[in-house]
Amino acid sequence: MDARTLLELMLADLEDAPELYRPTDFWRTGLEKVVADLRERGFAEFRRHPSARFFYAPQYAPVSRPAAALSGAFGLVGSAGKLIRERIDQVPVARAHHATVQALDPADRAPVLTGFSESTAGAPAEQLVLGGRRFSRSSLNYLRGLVMLKRAVPDLEISTVCEIGGGFGTLGEILLARNEGLRYIDVDIPPVAAVATHYLREVLGESRVLDYAATRDREKIAIDEIEHPATVLCSWQLPRLTGTVDLFANFISFQEMEPDVVENYARLVTDLGARWLLLRNSPSGKPGVREPMLRHRYLELFDRYELVDSDAGLYGQDSEATVSEVMVLARRS
Repeated sequence: MDARTLLELMLADLEDAPELYRPTDFWRTGLEKVVADLRERGFAEFRRHPSARFFYAPQYAPVSRPAAALSGAFGLVGSAGKLIRERIDQVPVARAHHATVQALDPADRAPVLTGFSESTAGAPAEQLVLGGRRFSRSSLNYLRGLVMLKRAVPDLEISTVCEIGGGFGTLGEILLARNEGLRYIDVDIPPVAAVATHYLREVLGESRVLDYAATRDREKIAIDEIEHPATVLCSWQLPRLTGTVDLFANFISFQEMEPDVVENYARLVTDLGARWLLLRNSPSGKPGVREPMLRHRYLELFDRYELVDSDAGLYGQDSEATVSEVMVLARRS
C-alpha cells in the first residue's frame, strides 16, 4: 500500500481509537499541519515540510526566519561569513555531538554503530557531512543515547527493540544498518506512523517493513512471528503486541503526553518484559501539555526498573539552547 493510501487508512481508524491512544493536546495542534503538508506535498520531500521541521524532524539550523535570513546573508562574505553562519546554524554543536560518538562508542560491542551514514530519503535539507558521512540532529541524538547505553551496560545483548514515538524512523535506520537479525518495532500516532513507514521502506526496502495495513485486523501481533526487520504499528495496536522485547526507547515524545497516557504506555511496556529502558526527557518538561512529564514521574511510572545511569551534558545536550536528560534503566530482578 502506498504511503498516501496508508495515511488515509490510519487517519480513518484513528477516529475510533480509544482516547489513551489518540493525539494529546500537544499533537492536536500539529496534526492538521502535518497532514496538510503530506496531502499537498506528498512524502518524497517530507523532511523539507515546515511542519516536519517543527514537529518531528529536528534540525540544528535556526527555525526562525530572521535567524535563517541572517545565516544566509553571512554566506556571502567569505570565510569570516562562513564561520559566523556556522555559528548561527549550530554546526559546532553538531561537530561536538559527532565527536562524542566517535570517541566514546565501544565499537567492539553490539549494537554496531560504526560506519553509519544517514539516508537522503525525504530530501533532507538539515543534514551535515562529518567525517565523510551524513548526520542530522535526529541521528546524532540517537547515536549519543545508544553510546551511553552501551557504556552503561557492558554486557548488553538486544535482539528486539520497541520504540514509542519514533519520529520518521531514525532509530530503526541506525539499528538495522549493520546489525543483522535485530528486530525494530515503532509504535506511533498517525500521521507520523505513515511517514516512518515510508522512510524505512526507502532506507531498508519495501519487503523489509511490516506496515499497518498488514496488521490492522490482527487481534494479536506476536513478536516472535514477525519476520520483517522493521515493523510500524499505530498506537492503539500496542495492547495487541505479545511476546517480549529487550530494549524499549522513548526520545522526548512522552514529554508531549499527559501523565495518564504515559502511565498506560509504561504499563504495556513493562508487560512486554523490556529488560532495558533508554529514555530522553527534558528536565523542565515541554510546553503545550496540561501537566509536564518530569524525571520523577518517569521513575514512578517505571517502578519495576532502577536507574543505571543518567546524563544531561555529554549525551544530553540537544541543541545550543536546550538540554535533555538521557536515562538508562534496568529491570529489577
